[in-house]
Amino acid sequence: MATPVTAPHATPLVDSPPRGRLSRPLVQPAAPTRLGTHLRAAVERVLADPAGSSAVAELRAGLAWTAAAGETCLITRPVDDVRAAISAPDPAAARVALEHALAGLRDAPVLPVPRPAPGSWRRSI
Repeated sequence: MATPVTAPHATPLVDSPPRGRLSRPLVQPAAPTRLGTHLRAAVERVLADPAGSSAVAELRAGLAWTAAAGETCLITRPVDDVRAAISAPDPAAARVALEHALAGLRDAPVLPVPRPAPGSWRRSI
């Protein structure tokens, strides 16, 4: 099937980067983040009232965020403490487990910042 013939395209009179060079937008470097930020926020919200009606749902949502980010295996003790708080028989035991989880999340390491792309792209031969 043949390509239809169209009128030639007019080139706009705009300063364009020279051929062969890509113009990349300036990107701010990523800020380092701590492991388990969503889980920590959920624990802090629930710690005020561990016997509340939405406490278990809030903690499960924090655990889901942690699992989705792939951080569960990196902060196993706080995750186990939150799971213990969910299955705790009374609010006092849940509060103790949540305080242990919060202490572990405060000591969680910072994720490494990805390196920025090099100024010139290298091609392999």
